[in-house]
Amino acid sequence: MLLRQLQYLVALARERHFARAADACHVSQPSLSAAIRKLEHELGAPIVRRGRRFEGLTPEGERVLLWAHRILAECDGLRQDLSTMRSSLSGVLRVGTIPTSLTAATLLTTPFCERHPHARVTLESLPSREITRRLAEYELDSH
Repeated sequence: MLLRQLQYLVALARERHFARAADACHVSQPSLSAAIRKLEHELGAPIVRRGRRFEGLTPEGERVLLWAHRILAECDGLRQDLSTMRSSLSGVLRVGTIPTSLTAATLLTTPFCERHPHARVTLESLPSREITRRLAEYELDSH
């Protein structure tokens, strides 16, 4: 099953006409019809009631249409999520600092957090030996 087939089905249900649905999807009417027939074959159920023209969806088609809307919405959400990831850092930056430099460390972490709202910073005040140990054990970030 291809996302394109689900998009064609959604367009057909919206337009209620094969040629208009094909135009909306920027494909030929035979291509749209063939894709929907293939979807019916893959699912093993009739989806569209056909006559001389579009007569509506079968009960199975109505169910597939609900799933198609859900699946396409999830795909849009995935695209948005990935776009956000590409445009912004995310995750946790683990920073250790000696007690006397704790206030100065916020001068670095505050602008970082403002620039990267999807990232989180943990800032710990530690003795220098503990910082060295945690860096060696990858419990703090070194870059």
